[in-house]
Amino acid sequence: MIRHTLAFAAFVAAFPVIAQQAPVRFLVVANRESPLSAVVPGRIARINVQLGDSVAAGKVLASLDCSDLEARRASANAEYNAAQLRYEAKAKLQGLQSAAALEVELTAADVDRTRSQVRIFDAQLAQCRFVAPFEGRVARVHVKEGQGVAAGAPVIDLVGTGVPKARLNVPSNWISWLKPGAHLDAVVDETGAHYTLAVTRISGRVDAVSQTVEIEADFQGDTAQVWPGMSGRAQAPKPAAQG
Repeated sequence: MIRHTLAFAAFVAAFPVIAQQAPVRFLVVANRESPLSAVVPGRIARINVQLGDSVAAGKVLASLDCSDLEARRASANAEYNAAQLRYEAKAKLQGLQSAAALEVELTAADVDRTRSQVRIFDAQLAQCRFVAPFEGRVARVHVKEGQGVAAGAPVIDLVGTGVPKARLNVPSNWISWLKPGAHLDAVVDETGAHYTLAVTRISGRVDAVSQTVEIEADFQGDTAQVWPGMSGRAQAPKPAAQG
């Protein structure tokens, strides 16, 4: 009995912050999130998703009206095909000793030039599509079909469907015991549900003004009712009472 009491007292003495520190606020964030924005200005031609939709990686979520680029790409492709035919004809004539090597080289260079033009248009057309970079859910749709957007304008916000994370700023004196893998007790405000957080990342810098350290932690257990944007309180586990 005395041995257990001494052990419990030693634990509390070793971690006074655990026993005394008040809970800290946390924000729930998605495991992955991507605010898709327009790279080039244009008009929204089509939106393929709605708020809350689940999407697979690679799905086209929306697209700009790039009919002008498509026409220019078709023209460039026609020039490329024509250049390819001229090169093949010159190469055949060279085999018959009816064309100079310089003529063949010039037509080959024209093939390379026109092919590069097609690739440039392909790259520009790729910027007309907003593609999901990972599997997730649509958190927000900023635009409507027919709406004009400027370069850099937000279009669709996507969040991952993996295990959500808690982001919080803890007192800097917690770093004396807080390490990756450590557990925190948490309560989500919106539902009142209790969870265990497992610390995954700890910032390498203490905020000089607030004397806090930013950390991230994963929720343990069933997180079906934990959504990005929720908030709550977290604290270090209380030492178990010794009998």
